[in-house]
Amino acid sequence: QLRLLHDPDDRFDALIALIDGATHSIRAFYYMFDPDGVGQAVMTALLNALERGVSVELAIDAFGSGRRHIDWFRQIERAGGRFFLFGAKRSVRYLIRNHQKMLIIDGHTALVGGFNITDQYFGRSGAQSWEDLGLIVHGPTAAHLQDFYEGLRDLLTVDRARLRDARSLIKGWQNRMQGPLKWIIGGPAPRLNPWALSLKRDMQHATRMDIASAYFSPARGLLRRIAATHLRGGYSRLILAGQTDNGATIGASRLLYGFLLRRCVRVYEFQPRLFHMKLLTIDDVTYIGSANLDPRSLAINLELMLRIDDAAFARHVRTTVIE
Repeated sequence: QLRLLHDPDDRFDALIALIDGATHSIRAFYYMFDPDGVGQAVMTALLNALERGVSVELAIDAFGSGRRHIDWFRQIERAGGRFFLFGAKRSVRYLIRNHQKMLIIDGHTALVGGFNITDQYFGRSGAQSWEDLGLIVHGPTAAHLQDFYEGLRDLLTVDRARLRDARSLIKGWQNRMQGPLKWIIGGPAPRLNPWALSLKRDMQHATRMDIASAYFSPARGLLRRIAATHLRGGYSRLILAGQTDNGATIGASRLLYGFLLRRCVRVYEFQPRLFHMKLLTIDDVTYIGSANLDPRSLAINLELMLRIDDAAFARHVRTTVIE
């Protein structure tokens, strides 16, 4: 079962309701988690779950969330839960960010998307709020995600975890995924990682692409694939950021517009507010998750995308979000 969550209040209500409804376990990993209004509400819900006897684990990225509020996060440990930091040591590996966002409830329900746990991602920062998207996944696919989380968690508890250990986790776990719903993991790899490879294959012969990407500066190969749909009688449509937190990223995207427009790609910039969505529909395949179409998301960061091969769901995404 899949449920799209576009409205920020719907996403917040679903987030709290899932935590409040947990009876056995909560596993959460977020790139950013701030002690503002939304963060305090989520932390309170997690602490309440611990009081009910629910097993709670929270992991955050040390770069995204920083070190300023570590004692605040330690509330989880003091209440009997577990708390982890990804990339806490300042080394070459520190530059590899875990950009994933996931909440897994009782091993059978997951909430994923591009949003972090801060006021900005839930419409509570006025003009500085982000436009974003979430997806609830209920069933065996959520259980597969918990398997991945536990492998990642095990890496965080090893004093000298190496880069190749993370690569082995991504490669070994990815090979187990089969069927129309697949978790696709991005991360540092000697060649193309599973996220970049899956995207490349789906784009190869596509006739229609609808892409909403907060940061857009793909390599030339992906750019050519996006532009080639008109040669097969189809088209590509891009919704990109008109406002963001880093103007240089918009400038980087605009450098590509000429190439795309000359090849009949339809390009739109989202203007009402900051844009943070990561959503792709390629023919009958939909990707939703944490990855942008930029070099860091495609080759460096740890990213999480759900690949959904279903024509009806692709139509649903196009009519309810893209259009």
